[in-house]
Amino acid sequence: MQPEIIFLKETYKKENGLWVLDFDDIKVPFKIVKRSLVYFPPFAVGGNHSHPRKEAFLGIGEGLELIYIDKGVNKKEKMYEKGVLKLFVIPPYLPHAVVNNSKNFAFLIEFADGEQKEVKMEEVV
Repeated sequence: MQPEIIFLKETYKKENGLWVLDFDDIKVPFKIVKRSLVYFPPFAVGGNHSHPRKEAFLGIGEGLELIYIDKGVNKKEKMYEKGVLKLFVIPPYLPHAVVNNSKNFAFLIEFADGEQKEVKMEEVV
């Protein structure tokens, strides 16, 4: 089991690097019940768990990595690099963690189809 990756396009972008992504332009493939902004200090880890809810993550920060277990093997995906916006759709029960491998802070925008319940701790990282 793997996350689905949906590539996003900025609503607009300036030559100086500034960009805007309108949340209404993000098409999440499930009904959103919860929305969260997660702050990742340098070298922070979030997750290391699995649960029955679906989630979608949009990472903003060059050091963010999604780590998940697929058929017993740890896999890594850079969440944001070179300005490419990716939405990672996490299926239910997929063991996962998000790591900031940078000396800079990062943000994760999280969408979910329900409350965080029945969390099972998993050693992903």
